[in-house]
Amino acid sequence: MIQVKSFDPRAGLLALSCVATLLAGCGGGGGEDKDTTPPTLESAATLAEPVLQQTRYTISGSASDDKALASVVLSLNGQTTNAALNGSAFSVSVDLKAGRNAYTLIARDAAGNETRLDGRAYLGHRVAGGNSHSGAIVNGALYTWGRNNFGQTGLGFTSAVATDAATHPVAPARVTTPASFVALAFNQNHSLAIDADGKLWSWGDDTDGQLGRGSSDRASCGSSTSNCRLDIAQVTGLDGVVAVSAGYNHVLALKSDGSVWGFGLNDLGQLGDGSSTGRATPVQVVWASADSAVVGRIVQVSAASKSSYALDDKGQLWAWGRNQYANLGQGSAGTATAVQATPVRVPLPEGVRIVSVANGRDHVLALASDGKVYAWGLNASSQVGFNGVVHKGQPTAWASTVVSPTRLPWTDSHPAVEVHGNGNTSYVRLADGKVYPWGMYGQNEGTGTVYANLDEPEDKLTTLSQIVDLSVGALHQVALRADGQIFTWGWSFEGSLGGGSSTINTWMYNSPLNPQFPS
Repeated sequence: MIQVKSFDPRAGLLALSCVATLLAGCGGGGGEDKDTTPPTLESAATLAEPVLQQTRYTISGSASDDKALASVVLSLNGQTTNAALNGSAFSVSVDLKAGRNAYTLIARDAAGNETRLDGRAYLGHRVAGGNSHSGAIVNGALYTWGRNNFGQTGLGFTSAVATDAATHPVAPARVTTPASFVALAFNQNHSLAIDADGKLWSWGDDTDGQLGRGSSDRASCGSSTSNCRLDIAQVTGLDGVVAVSAGYNHVLALKSDGSVWGFGLNDLGQLGDGSSTGRATPVQVVWASADSAVVGRIVQVSAASKSSYALDDKGQLWAWGRNQYANLGQGSAGTATAVQATPVRVPLPEGVRIVSVANGRDHVLALASDGKVYAWGLNASSQVGFNGVVHKGQPTAWASTVVSPTRLPWTDSHPAVEVHGNGNTSYVRLADGKVYPWGMYGQNEGTGTVYANLDEPEDKLTTLSQIVDLSVGALHQVALRADGQIFTWGWSFEGSLGGGSSTINTWMYNSPLNPQFPS
């Protein structure tokens, strides 16, 4: 027999209350407290603002929750990307735009609680050094100084110390720009900049079309005619530019879709368009059909004297153009006139993944993910290594041309953070924020400097630390410190160090100068 119990209204009210409050708990026990504890979230990347030269940026860290972690996402430039989770560790890779990128990491648990961390990363150089002219972006404004025979300072006129003492920029001068510039690329006597909207601008020497603005309406500078541009104007047809590299007479630009474009001198195929015809307007780099399925998304470009390089997101490095000094890293040097008009993959040891690349005139520095550096190419000045003041002429010396990527042994104990180069000089930045030169380096301060070829990096700049960005000019350097201060050293030809009239044409300054910027 089924027994019917009498109804207690208080029990009914209690049951309704339990349903209504769900996780808040019922009666005197048996429920759980509502989850109001947010997840933990940590990432060392958010503690500083790195200055990067490749567009792909990977952020890692740890996240956990006392109950259940649901996700870690990164919000950047209006897009959200899910991080890969492996226990409490997370990692997420995103593509940056030129200039400052502000992002937010968000950890969420199953109850919807959130923890956020804000971080920033900067893509592109805020300092630049060419043959003998220099520039810097300071508080959003462009300042330039130094040699100005092609109008490469962007001030709208040509000048020289000897004839134009009143107007020549021997110290930083503010440039009136048509847009807000966020990244710079100077080399030889030409200048380029990317603005905040991803447009590319150029000025200065245009003898070989290296400004990308066509072949008409050039101005005349020096003894040549129709060889320069005194105005700062846009390179048309290249929207969405995220990175640019200025070679000696040609330029490479990388767009946000991963395509690579070039313009300027192309006699050895350095534009990579399958021809050896010079171009005064941008043409796209074309991979051979056999490589088009192998190449990943391009994340960095680097232009040398007559060779070119592109790094993809698989850690593969591609090269084209001149191979006279084994510039392409293929195991042998080519002839002076040999044309390589499409990219070839640089053979690297198995398992090596490249994360950044730099070059000098005819040598290459490739930074691997483990901090080791591989180098090759012209080594007559020990810019690759071990052919300088100690080893040159000895059985231990490396060859004057290093034909294949060769690991630099000092990086086994001193892993690199970034590599830089130009001319016959190389620099490495280590985790201590110091920069160390090797290759051709002026040993003695003052007029009549004798250059010595350093076999491996030496601590020549003992007073500098916390360097976040470095541009190596032909014979001078421009560096940015973490606190925003700018430093220069090297040969101050035509005022390239920006130290004013008392520092003109000194060869050289080993003690870095601190140029003063007008307020």
